[in-house]
Amino acid sequence: MPATSREAPPLSNPAAYLPAQCYAVTQETPGGRTRNGCFACHQAPRAPNYVEDAEVQTVLTVARSAEENRWTNLVRPPPPVDISDAELLAWVRTSNYVDERGGLRLAATLVHPPAAWDGNGNGQWEGYTPDCWFQPDSEGFDRSPDGAMTGWRAFAYAPFPGMFWPTNGSAGDVFIRLPAAFRRDRDGRESTAVYRLNLAILEAYIRRVDVPLPPTDERELGSDLDGDGVLGTARRVAFVWPPKAGRPFGYVGEAAVLDRAKDGWPAAGLYPRGTEFLHSLRYLDVEGGQVRMAARMKELRYMRKTRWLTYSDLQLAAEAEAREKEKQPDKLKRVLADVERGVGTGTGWLMQGFIEDAGGELRPQNVEETTACIGCHGGVGATTDSTFSFARKFDASSAWQGGWYHWGQRGLKGIPEPRRADGQGEYAHWLAQVGAGDDYGSNDEVQERFFRKDGTLRPDAVKALTKDISVLLVPSPRRALLLDRATLALVKAQRFEQGRDVTVGAPPKVRARLEQDGATGITEAVLPGWMGPAKTASR
Repeated sequence: MPATSREAPPLSNPAAYLPAQCYAVTQETPGGRTRNGCFACHQAPRAPNYVEDAEVQTVLTVARSAEENRWTNLVRPPPPVDISDAELLAWVRTSNYVDERGGLRLAATLVHPPAAWDGNGNGQWEGYTPDCWFQPDSEGFDRSPDGAMTGWRAFAYAPFPGMFWPTNGSAGDVFIRLPAAFRRDRDGRESTAVYRLNLAILEAYIRRVDVPLPPTDERELGSDLDGDGVLGTARRVAFVWPPKAGRPFGYVGEAAVLDRAKDGWPAAGLYPRGTEFLHSLRYLDVEGGQVRMAARMKELRYMRKTRWLTYSDLQLAAEAEAREKEKQPDKLKRVLADVERGVGTGTGWLMQGFIEDAGGELRPQNVEETTACIGCHGGVGATTDSTFSFARKFDASSAWQGGWYHWGQRGLKGIPEPRRADGQGEYAHWLAQVGAGDDYGSNDEVQERFFRKDGTLRPDAVKALTKDISVLLVPSPRRALLLDRATLALVKAQRFEQGRDVTVGAPPKVRARLEQDGATGITEAVLPGWMGPAKTASR
C-alpha cells in the first residue's frame, strides 16, 4: 500500500464500516418482544477469531459520531424506475461483465483505466483486474473460453441468515482461488490433482471436519493426510487439531516447500497467505415462473489475504483493539485504504469492489463504498479468518458434486436446512429470534409464509423448510421483480454512500439514532450455531 493509504480517507459517513443492520429496531415498545438479528454477526467467537462481541446483542457500543443513522436510503429510497416488466427482464438478462464478443468488459477497460479510476495518475490499474469467466466445469473449476483453468473454483454454501437471502434482494455466488504454488506439483507443473488435494486440506481445516478423498498415495506426497501415523493410502483428509507432534502433514505439491512462517500451514480456521475470494451479487431473473440468478451483476466483490497472522498475532491484535475501545469509546476504526488497491480489514486481508454506475456498467467502488465492507469482515465474532462463506460450504460427503459447484449449475431447491450444533434448524432459529424475514421487518412475503398472527412460527412452514431452503430463501416472481426495480432505482441515483440495501413491503423498522451504551431490550445473548448445549451431569 502506498504511503497515502496510511492517512485517514475523507468519508461523508465516518462510521461507514458500521452496517445498516446495526440500526435495526430491536424492541419497538418497552417490555415488548425483541428482534435479535444482532446475534448472527455478534457472538462468542471460535479461535483464532478473538473478537468477543456477543455483548453487542444486549448493549450498543458505538462511538458517538456513529450514533446518527446515515443509511438514509432505507427510509427515503430513490423513486421507482418506471419501466415495463419486459424491459426490466431484458435489463437483468444483459451481462455487464461479459461483452458482445465474449470478452471480459471490465478487464478490457482496466487495461487503460479512465482518469477518474486512476488514483495515482500513472495510467495503470494497480488493483485486482477481474479474470474469472464464471464458467465452471463439472467440478466447479472456472475455465476460460480456450479451456484453460483460471484457478478460481466455485463452491456452494448455506447463505448467511438475513439480508443475503435472495428474498431480500440479491442472488450471490462465491469463488475461491489459492496461490499458484498450491496448484502445481513439486516439479512446478500445473496439476489439478494437487490443487484438489490442497483445497480438500483447506476445507477440512476451515470447516473443522474430515473431508473424503479418492484413494490417494500419501508416500508420493510425503503427507499423512488421514492422520493414522502411517504413509499409505488415504481416503480422507482428517481434521486433527491441535496438530500431532512429528506428524508429516501439510499442503502438498509445490506448496509443501513454502515458508510456513510467511505463507502459513494447515491451521484450524486460517487460510494461507495469498488466498483470494470473488463474490458477485446479481439481480433476480424470472423465467417460466421460476426465480433464478440473473446475468447482470450489481456488485463484484474481491478479497485477498496479504499477511499470514498466527493465533497469537490475532489474539494480541483483538486484545489491543478491545483495550483501545475501552479507553477511547468514541474513537472510530482506523481505515487504511487506496482507491485502486482497496481497503485493509486490519486482520490481514485487502478488500476491493466494483459496483454498477448509472448506466449499468461496473465501475470501481470508491473508498467509502468499500469501507462499508470491512465492518463485517474486519471484526465480528461470527467470521472465520475474516470470511463467512467457505466455512458454510456444503459438506463434501453428502452435497452434489461435493459442494463444488456454482448456483447456475444447481439452484437452492431441495437443499435441506443447515443445522445448528444444538440440533435446531439454523434458519428457523434465526426467524424465531428476529420475528421477521429480514433485519428490518419489511419482508411481508416471508411474514405471511412463516408467521402466525401472534408472531410465532407456523409449524407446517418450518417442516417444509427442513427439507427445502428455497421455500424461505427464494422470493415469488412478483417480489423478485419489485426487488429488481428497487435496486435499479438505487443504481440510477448513485447514492450508495447512503446505503445499498433495498426493502420491499412494510416500512423498514430502523432507528434514526442509536444511544451509546444503550440497552437493546435483549436480556440474554443468543449462543452461536457452532456451540452445542451445555453439558449436564447426565451427559
